[in-house]
Amino acid sequence: MTVRLASRGRVAIAAIPIAGFFSTPFFPFAQEPTLWFGLPAVMVWFTGMIVLSVASLQVIERSYMRDGGGELDRLEKEGKVP
Repeated sequence: MTVRLASRGRVAIAAIPIAGFFSTPFFPFAQEPTLWFGLPAVMVWFTGMIVLSVASLQVIERSYMRDGGGELDRLEKEGKVP
């Protein structure tokens, strides 16, 4: 079985929210006191990145399972990994 959890596409999907987290200090709203929806802009941005992280991990999990990852996980659990 050739299913890999860390394929290029899945890593690219996970990299989007990571890039958002690490680029936060370079955005103008992080340098000045700005309110979005009555909250500090950085807090709203981080909340969005957390939601995006959860969504991207969900997409990665579904992609992995669709490609046969469930069977590979079962074989690994039984100690029969090829």
